[in-house]
Amino acid sequence: MKRNLLLAGLFALSVFASSVASADTAVRPVPVPDMSKLAPTVAKALTEQRAEIEKVQAGLVGPPLAQTYADIGALYARNNLDEAAAVAFYNATQIVPTDGRWFYLRGVVARKLKHDDEARTNFQAALDRDKVYVPIRYRLADTLIDLGDEAGARKVLEETAKAYPTQAVAFSMLGELALKQKRYADAVAAFNNALKIDPKANEIYAHLATAYDGSGNATAAADARAKAGNVRATLDDPLAVGISPRTPVGAAAPTGPASVEQAQALARQGRIPAARAMLAQMLEGHPDDVDALSLSARINAATGNAAIAKAESDQAISLKSNSANAQFSSGLVAEYSGDDRAAYDYYRQAQRLDAKLPDPWLLLGNAEMRRGRFAEAAEQYRGLVKLLPNTPEAYAHLTASLVAQGNCGEAIKEINKGLAKRSNDGDLMQLFVRTASTCKDATPQEKDMALDYGGVLYKQQPDAGNSTAYALALAAHGKFKEAQEYQAEAIFEATRARDTVSAAQYKATMQQFVKQQVPDRPWAADHPYFKAPLLAAAAPPPAPTPANKP
Repeated sequence: MKRNLLLAGLFALSVFASSVASADTAVRPVPVPDMSKLAPTVAKALTEQRAEIEKVQAGLVGPPLAQTYADIGALYARNNLDEAAAVAFYNATQIVPTDGRWFYLRGVVARKLKHDDEARTNFQAALDRDKVYVPIRYRLADTLIDLGDEAGARKVLEETAKAYPTQAVAFSMLGELALKQKRYADAVAAFNNALKIDPKANEIYAHLATAYDGSGNATAAADARAKAGNVRATLDDPLAVGISPRTPVGAAAPTGPASVEQAQALARQGRIPAARAMLAQMLEGHPDDVDALSLSARINAATGNAAIAKAESDQAISLKSNSANAQFSSGLVAEYSGDDRAAYDYYRQAQRLDAKLPDPWLLLGNAEMRRGRFAEAAEQYRGLVKLLPNTPEAYAHLTASLVAQGNCGEAIKEINKGLAKRSNDGDLMQLFVRTASTCKDATPQEKDMALDYGGVLYKQQPDAGNSTAYALALAAHGKFKEAQEYQAEAIFEATRARDTVSAAQYKATMQQFVKQQVPDRPWAADHPYFKAPLLAAAAPPPAPTPANKP
């Protein structure tokens, strides 16, 4: 069962550099830009947010210091104060010259300022440092075309198409370049490749029609023109979206009227760039929107932008201190910053203001688990189950708190209440298998049911979770040899997925099976259900391999 319950744990983050460098004399003071053309509330908010960021700069070195300059750059770039933003991103590159992100964002800002030579230099520097972040290649190629270096652009795009053959954007740009150079046959081939990858990108048909016209194929041109629309081939570019209230070239744009609910739905789907763009659009027109500020703070906290997150959450509370949403967001920002005590207080206040918000129940339950107050944790999780009765993850948290109290029999009763309403829920059934197989108070009938359920679940979906659950049921019936075989499958799956934490937990359970011991709890003792960790900003993704390309 995956830990994917609530918004707090559902964010992704761009690649972070790991090298550390100290600031040198090349760092420049970031000018205070002329904000007279901005709305007074926007100018005031920018001034306060920059002040908050600068408060934390003292004593920082290396990547944390570079991040604060990048945060300032993002504030200004999102409001078209690009000259000041350029200096801030320049400082970030001087402090950590191995981080391709800051060179890339310098290039994006340089393009907005129409400094194409500077943009080319920075995009190339970004590519030299980061071969994985694909938008770098497209912006470099686009810049080279504008500078008249079509051969260089073609080389970059051909290398990109070869390295990332499932990206329609590369073939679409190759087609446009070939069309510009009147290589009509190459253009037709490239556009057709792009459409094969992304059939919904019907804007490509208009270019394809032009290419067919150039080739003298009027029939094919007419057919393509009839299919032309306005849907572009897209590529998410979270770095560029993060510094612009507008949708950058190649990034998917949010559609429909902007709302916090829509932005939150996008974030839950993992579409962070689109969520950022929508929130930036909302805050540009209404900088005092407490709910938009609160959600933006949560996203920034989860993606490592701690200073901006703190400024946004503080601003939200100053605007409306009796907002449960603002109080919860401040708690989330505090927890991501490692301040468990402050987070706890904010969550309590949010819960008092609105008892129907599920997130505070979950995170207060986790906080109580960390404090070893299992009865109090169970009460929080009971509230969570009441609010989310169709969510197996809520039952899993409640089960863990009851098991930690030594009350696994009560946990089985709670799971059975859920199964009475959702008898075909595979996750709830797996939870029953785990709990009944490891509970000293489970009846023989319940253990037999667990064995039957475990076998059915494994046949339907032989993944690591069902495999290890079935292994527990087998062990509970003294079938330790078979249990080891199914546990080995779980270990293999976790290892193949590079999930070292789960693999270690499965191995610990395997050692008990080897000793012919049945575990006394549904998950390993150090599982996050029992050892609820503080929330941490999203970690860098693993380096790409042939089997794991971005």
